[in-house]
Amino acid sequence: MQLITHLPGWMSQALRFCRWIFMEPSAIPGSPRRLHAAHSESAESVEPLVVRIYELALHRTPSLNERVHWTNAVVSGQMSISGLVNAVFNSPEAEQLSGSSRLLPDVPNGKLVQFAYDSILGRGAMAAEIVHWDHRIRQQHLGRDVVLTSLFTQRANEVLVQQGPVFNPDVCDVMGTGRLINVKDWQKRANAVTEPVKGAEPKVYRSLAFSRDNNEILVSAVASLYRGGDYIEQFMENITSQTIFSSCCELIIIDADSPENEYEVISSYMQRFPNIVYHRASTRIGIYEAWNLGVKMARGKYVTNTNLDDLRRRDSFERQVEILEKFPFVDVAYQDFYYSFDGKASVAKTAAVGVKSDVPVITPYNLMRSNSPHNAPMWRRSIHDDVGYFDASYRSAGDYDFWLRCVEAGKVFYKINDPHVVYFVNPEGLSTQPNTRGHEEGKHVTQLHGRVMISSRLLGSDEDFLAEASHAVGVSINVSEAERAAEDWRYAVSQRAMRLCSIASRNNSAAKK
Repeated sequence: MQLITHLPGWMSQALRFCRWIFMEPSAIPGSPRRLHAAHSESAESVEPLVVRIYELALHRTPSLNERVHWTNAVVSGQMSISGLVNAVFNSPEAEQLSGSSRLLPDVPNGKLVQFAYDSILGRGAMAAEIVHWDHRIRQQHLGRDVVLTSLFTQRANEVLVQQGPVFNPDVCDVMGTGRLINVKDWQKRANAVTEPVKGAEPKVYRSLAFSRDNNEILVSAVASLYRGGDYIEQFMENITSQTIFSSCCELIIIDADSPENEYEVISSYMQRFPNIVYHRASTRIGIYEAWNLGVKMARGKYVTNTNLDDLRRRDSFERQVEILEKFPFVDVAYQDFYYSFDGKASVAKTAAVGVKSDVPVITPYNLMRSNSPHNAPMWRRSIHDDVGYFDASYRSAGDYDFWLRCVEAGKVFYKINDPHVVYFVNPEGLSTQPNTRGHEEGKHVTQLHGRVMISSRLLGSDEDFLAEASHAVGVSINVSEAERAAEDWRYAVSQRAMRLCSIASRNNSAAKK
């Protein structure tokens, strides 16, 4: 048996712990005294020691067989306690675990996790994912190599086994609810709706009323048109029936070289509505290039995108404009929406079916998780001066990228708690058809923006975070080990820091009086 002074630091700590458990009188660091093999210990006293040694050496609890094996070995005198410590701490499992814990030891957990998601999964790590893995590494003693292996396995399953996600046009994720709706269930609900259906009643607030008497164009509705023959008549009727369309709106249609001669229908509406603008591209262009053309042609203060296969309640434009007019600090107005699997169902019937999103009030982190404003938002045309236009290199994630750029630039989003639009789950749509590249584009967007949006205070070390929080409030913030055991401990510290700032502010105000 070697002297304690010759043992590695972790083993020395374990041996001192063993002595403390058995109340040996000479448990002094560096003491040359050998540990005794036995004090006629009982299984009841040895088994807790076996468990603790496993926790220290292997960061796990031993199995029943392991507890019985080592306990019997010590109690029977076949092995000393120090021999038990040596056996467990020098086991192949302990050696492997020790090596994994040394993986990039100078890089904080958060930065390692973000890099791993970026490099292995090809997407940005969400804030909750960084917190989750950091907690498991710190509190559950998970080896960093296990984290990397888990992510690698996930990616391998995507590429080698499943060949990526499987898109099913008959099933849709109801945003913000965690639920799925399929075409059969939706149709069953629709069949139960009795005719005639009363129109969905809008929520009107007199205090939000705005002036529309000066003939100013407030809204430029932009539509990208390609193979829209099945929906063009319904679309034109729906948009021109908006309550404020004639008085303060324009409709800009960008024909992306569609082969279906939709202009025949459009021209009949143009004869009745001089505020319809039609532009046909000479070649096939993508949806975001079409939107950019429309925005550049727009004369309105506000812009909204209008999809040919979606529908709006008659007061949809009005509900959005009143928010942007009433609250100058708001840059984008968005809302929940109803889901439809029937492209010809009315707004009223779809509302009666009642399959509705529950998108959150937007924050930078939850916008990374879900493109909440994707359906029929309205925004100030002026924000393009700050954040640019839609990235036309995307096929279906250009709006997702744009909204993330907006939130990075500090633009304010306002959710209207009144669903006044219908989203048609079109099996031929860009974002829902099988084999779309939209999934990979979405991953690229989170990868691109995650590097900017994830706070350095979440990625750095515990010590740096506490030092910065303490500096911000001018008071040293101490956190106990018990408090750090919580997964969201940094959030709790941030809340504490804000309360300290509030208290200091009130005290300063009182002192000045």
